[in-house]
Amino acid sequence: MKRYKRVLILLGVLVVVVAAALAVSQIKERKEAIKTSGETFLAIPADSVTALAWTRGDADFAFNKMDGWRWDDDEAFPVDQDKVAKLLAPFENMTAAFVIDDVTDYGQYGLEEPECTVRLTAGETETTVKLGAYSALDEQRYVDIGDGKVYLVADDPLDDYDVELTDLIQNDRIPALDPSSFTVSGAAELSATYTEEGDSYCAEDVYFTADGLPMDTDRVETWLDRFASLPLTDYVTYNATPEELAAYGLDEPDLTVSLTQKEGETLTLEFSQLVPPEDSGEETKAYVRVNGSQIVYSLSPDNYTLLTQCGYDDLRHRELVTAPFDTVTGLTVTLEEKTYAFEKGENGDGETVWTLDGQEKAFTSLEAAVEALSAHSFTTEEPSGRLEIALTLRLSDEAHPTLTLELYRLDGSLCTAKVNGETVAAVSRSTVVTLIEAVNSLVLG
Repeated sequence: MKRYKRVLILLGVLVVVVAAALAVSQIKERKEAIKTSGETFLAIPADSVTALAWTRGDADFAFNKMDGWRWDDDEAFPVDQDKVAKLLAPFENMTAAFVIDDVTDYGQYGLEEPECTVRLTAGETETTVKLGAYSALDEQRYVDIGDGKVYLVADDPLDDYDVELTDLIQNDRIPALDPSSFTVSGAAELSATYTEEGDSYCAEDVYFTADGLPMDTDRVETWLDRFASLPLTDYVTYNATPEELAAYGLDEPDLTVSLTQKEGETLTLEFSQLVPPEDSGEETKAYVRVNGSQIVYSLSPDNYTLLTQCGYDDLRHRELVTAPFDTVTGLTVTLEEKTYAFEKGENGDGETVWTLDGQEKAFTSLEAAVEALSAHSFTTEEPSGRLEIALTLRLSDEAHPTLTLELYRLDGSLCTAKVNGETVAAVSRSTVVTLIEAVNSLVLG
């Protein structure tokens, strides 16, 4: 009986040993089935591909190549050729970090229901590439090309295929703007030219109207810079019909801006804004179209406002005195029917000083007060109130030896300004009061 029990125990041990040996053998075989690679397992030249399709989740895309890439669902869709080329790039030289041979269970690699399936046609050959699960341990993607193997790739193609149709449109582009001229028509009317030979008190002025009026270079360039950041991404239609153009207000745009580059290229932008009735509860909508493109883009009302602030009054100088103050050699002030003549010169140390009746004066506050005078709004209406203060600036500029400035009372908050005898603007009365106080301080001091 004891011998029988011993035999049973020995048989049990043998079974365990055999089972363990088989397990070790299977593990060894499994390990041998996964091998380090580095080989290129897929190489499809991008220029040989004539059809590209992929499925990801509920989204299906298909493109074919004729004279260029086109979307199968609508050949009028303007496909961005470079973006399609980017989608093909991963398959030109797809390299495996690891290869799993003799695969029987694709499910464990996420390849029964892949994240994305890509189909490429090159000549008579169609290749299907399945992108499976992502190995967090290796930070690599499982890939199946239908050859009985599974590949682990470090360069994850799924990153490139995380796209929507809107990502593949060939949006219009705004070039870097360096215009020789531009025109504005519609809600504003303006024609301007770039020239370094214009007539202005400010040497930095290079944009002038057709009438030769100077414009503020900083304001013009700020306006031009806004086009560089114009968000041409949110399209409302990519193949606008005449009916759609009318619906978006672009059959008769509110404003048209045409810019001619120094190289000769012309850029034309058309803007429209649809303002609903106040009690409708609807939002204001704005749109833009570039160079007569069939694509119409939605534009925020704020962007619309900034881009369409391009009349002369938007882009002209707001400062009343545009001449640099270091070109001023003398200043005559008329205040309360008295005239004061300030002269600029040098003291014995060669330092610049201002004098009144031979007495040196600290001129900083008066200079600052003159430079602070700026337009609150522009007007050509002749002043009706009394003269508050008048100034004549003598300048070292031979082309513009003097500049006269007269400030008249308009009301409690504004004064009317005349420059060289012409009414140009209403200015804040507080700045005029500051100017008067600066003169009185020098005169009485």
